[in-house]
This record gives sequence, structure tokens and C-alpha cells, in this order.
Amino acid sequence: MAKRTKSQQKKTKRQSIPRQTRKFQLRKDHAIDNHVAEILDFKRSKRAEVTTIRDGVRLLWALENGDLAVLFEMFPQYRTQFTPGGAGGGDDLQQIKSMLEIVVAGRKSNELLMQSAAAPASEPPAKGTGLKQIKAPNLDLPVFEDDDELPTVIVKQAAMSDSAMNFVKAMNGLV
Repeated sequence: MAKRTKSQQKKTKRQSIPRQTRKFQLRKDHAIDNHVAEILDFKRSKRAEVTTIRDGVRLLWALENGDLAVLFEMFPQYRTQFTPGGAGGGDDLQQIKSMLEIVVAGRKSNELLMQSAAAPASEPPAKGTGLKQIKAPNLDLPVFEDDDELPTVIVKQAAMSDSAMNFVKAMNGLV
């Protein structure tokens, strides 16, 4: 292997990029700061400390401003979970939302509501469509006739915490 001359070495040298140095401090007796220090030490050993800080600040700023594009750029596997119609949890969230709307509508009107089979569950129900009221008659509680021929069962509430013993005592009371 031939040695390079100084003129050849200058040609292969990387161009200098202007940089800015930032300094920050981490508290020594703080659990979160200690965890961050461990992460940064690990990333330094992999020569990725500055990139991690840069990406972390960029991601945090984007999320604080409601921009998920940076999240999907860094972690494309989460796109399906946050976008409706994806293979992940997007459809599940829409189904849960539509079910909750049905329950809320039923509670407001104090009646049972049922979604028709014609409306897909992934779409939120439109007003006046997709929901059917179930007319249920008010049922009275059963009435027991006093029959002197049959024994009467008396149930007492016990303050015991041992459920097995409570059951045994209740069974002894029936005999």
C-alpha cells in the first residue's frame, strides 16, 4: 500500500461545517435527569449523543404543536396506529368512538339504542340514521304471594370478611 502525499491527504479531508455549542445541566439527585444521563452516556458510546438530542428536541417541538409528521418520519411503524383506516388502532378508535356516541345518546334519552346493520361501525352515526330506538315496556318486579305452607327464607347481611364461612352459615340457616 502506497503512502499518500500531503497534497492527496488535503483532498480527502472533510469540509468543516460551522457548528454552535450548547451547554445544559442535569441535576445529580433527580431520577429523571439520572435516566436522561444514562441514555446520553449510552448514546455517546454509540457516537449518537448529539443526533439523539437533536432528534428529541425536534420531535418534542413537533408533538407540542400537534404535528405528527416528524413522529411518522422517525417511527413509520406508528403511522397505521394514528391514521384512520390504517391496519392498526385507527379503526378500533373509530369503532369505540361510535359505540360511546351510542351509549351517550341512550343515556341522554334514558332509552336503549341500537345501531342498524346498514351503517358501518367505523363511521360515526349520522343524526337520525343508523340508530333505532328499542321500545321496551316497563316491567314490574315479580310479586310473591304469601304462602303459609312453604318455609320463609330470611336473609341477613353479615359483616364477616370470610366469604366461605359466611356461605356455610347461610346454608346452615336454611336447614
